[in-house]
Amino acid sequence: MKTSSAPGSRLPFYTQANMKPCRFAVVLLLPVLTASSSFGWGSKGHRMIGRLAAESLPADMPAFLRTPEAINEIEYLGPEPDRWRSRAEPELSAAQAPDHFIDLELADLIGPLPRQRYQYIAALYAYAAAHPDMAAQVRPEKVGFQPYIANEVWERLKSAMRDYRDLSAQHLDTRPVEAAIVFYAGWLSHYVADGSQPLHVTVNYNGWAGKENPTGYTTEHTIHSQFETAFVDANVNTSDVQPLVAPVQPINDEWDDYLAYLRHTGSLVERVYQLDKDHGFDGAGTPAAKQFTAERLAAAASMLRDLYVAAWIKSAEPVPEWHDQHAGSAPSGTSGASASAESQPLADQVFRKPFPPGFVYPNLVYAPDPEYSDKARKNKISGKVVVGMTVNRDGSVEDVHIVSNDGKELVKGALNAVRQYKFSPAMYQGRPVATELDIEVNFRIY
Repeated sequence: MKTSSAPGSRLPFYTQANMKPCRFAVVLLLPVLTASSSFGWGSKGHRMIGRLAAESLPADMPAFLRTPEAINEIEYLGPEPDRWRSRAEPELSAAQAPDHFIDLELADLIGPLPRQRYQYIAALYAYAAAHPDMAAQVRPEKVGFQPYIANEVWERLKSAMRDYRDLSAQHLDTRPVEAAIVFYAGWLSHYVADGSQPLHVTVNYNGWAGKENPTGYTTEHTIHSQFETAFVDANVNTSDVQPLVAPVQPINDEWDDYLAYLRHTGSLVERVYQLDKDHGFDGAGTPAAKQFTAERLAAAASMLRDLYVAAWIKSAEPVPEWHDQHAGSAPSGTSGASASAESQPLADQVFRKPFPPGFVYPNLVYAPDPEYSDKARKNKISGKVVVGMTVNRDGSVEDVHIVSNDGKELVKGALNAVRQYKFSPAMYQGRPVATELDIEVNFRIY
């Protein structure tokens, strides 16, 4: 299924479900995998990325963030999350290990990724419930949380920068928040660096895991550390990477832009395996392997620097006003009745396009396959049915109705399926809200 929308609009769950009622349908089964224990880039690569990002900050960034002391600290903190992966702290290691990677082939099974970590977890469990044969593979800790930790730490950085602006405007001591900003900047550098390493975004993270391997890529569990640590330590230096760092690029939407960054990284997975097959990472390696590795390190430094700049720019934006429906007292100068009236419409309102800034779209987490009618199956009728509905604040649906259809024989199956849909609800101003939605249900016979 995918949402039906006008050109130029964007909804977060363009999930495409091709209905396969025939017993000859081909189903792709992915291998059972466990989380990677490899550390992204090794200490040298992580330090290099953090330093190059900090050194390339533009002059309109806060001066304290461009001092040698801050740059040295950001460089030091680059490998910090890997220091938390010690056997001396097993609970910490287990809790944060999945933050370093995401297996996009598995994550994409739920459709476009929701922006919030717990919506993502719910969607993976819903997928597992609907596809029990895949339940072991799609456990959240096995699929990974890479974009979520990156976005969460970035938001911490933005929040701290907002506090820095406020304290500066009041001519108050900014040293404590400066320390927090440097820490968040260094912490963020680790995950952005991991995101540039192709083996951190694939099920083929340490040896080719796919059942089909026509090109004969290695299946040995050595390629990960050989590429990102041993080869970098021996052959790649700052002088190789710095000329490849790109000019500052604006970040439009930090979530969408970061996912695009990860997907570009994912497009290079086979390139890593081909270079390995050509012995590019052995010993001194090959010029092609060295150039590729330097490009990946530079891509991380460029994205990291751009995220720093975006956090600073967006920290100047006003914080959306919070209306607490259950507040015990009204703001000064506002009666309790008017405060209640101000928040009550949000609870009752059904949102429709065009949506306001800050509106977070609902995410589909459970969608049973529609059934073909006997007549549709007999006549091999394919097509689509566009179904309209209201997604309630609890994620349930109501007012399910037909918007258009390619055949009346498909209507009943589409309606029966959509009535069972479950969503993570839309969010506005931090609260769940109801919204109108159209879903396109596609019927295909293979």
